[in-house]
Order: sequence, then C-alpha cells, then structure tokens
Amino acid sequence: MFDLIRNIWRTKTITKTELFTEAPKRFRGNPTFTSNECTGCQICAASCPSGAIAFQQDDESITLSLSYARCIFCGVCTEVCETATIQMTNEYRLATKHENELTVTSQQIKLAKLLTAGKEV
Repeated sequence: MFDLIRNIWRTKTITKTELFTEAPKRFRGNPTFTSNECTGCQICAASCPSGAIAFQQDDESITLSLSYARCIFCGVCTEVCETATIQMTNEYRLATKHENELTVTSQQIKLAKLLTAGKEV
C-alpha cells in the first residue's frame, strides 16, 4: 500500500493515460454492416434479445438500422445472418455525446423485389 502511495507521490500519476492500441482477438466489439447482400429475411431482428436491429421497408427499398445504445454485443445477429451482412468487430470505442449518433443505418440495401421474389402477389 505504501509503495503505491509513494509511486503516486513521486510520479504525480494516479492513472495511466495510455489507451489500448488494439483489443484482443477474441474481444467482441460492436457489430457492423459489412456488405449490402441482405435479403431482408429479418432473422437477425427477430433473434436480437435487446431489439437493437430494425427494418424499415418502403416501396423501393429496405433500410436496416442497428442501435448501439440498445445492443448488448451478444453476437447472435452475426450467428444467424445467412449472408454475413452483419459481422462483429473488435472496435471498443463507442463514446459519444448524443444518442442518435449510436444508430448505424445501412444504405438502401436491396430493392423490395427481393422480398417478393418467387412469391405470388
């Protein structure tokens, strides 16, 4: 205990200011969209325990959004995604001042025709 106090007194440093340069390989960071190959099956949204994944469909396109504010980084979405559109990264820096910056939206993924392909309308 005295060694610790003596080091703090001598160096005037209480905590280290060095950031990690890279997270460990097995570290489960934030999920991200790696491709636009989503077919709109919505299995990832259905399997997400926190409801962080949402699909919005209009006449011509599907928008997939993921909220890091709600995500618990469990990795279930990446396990069930058939097209590997969602992948886990080892990125751990997610701090922000505004909650709306924690929502990632993929660009217009696919035409809505993919959802109705092979189905009679």
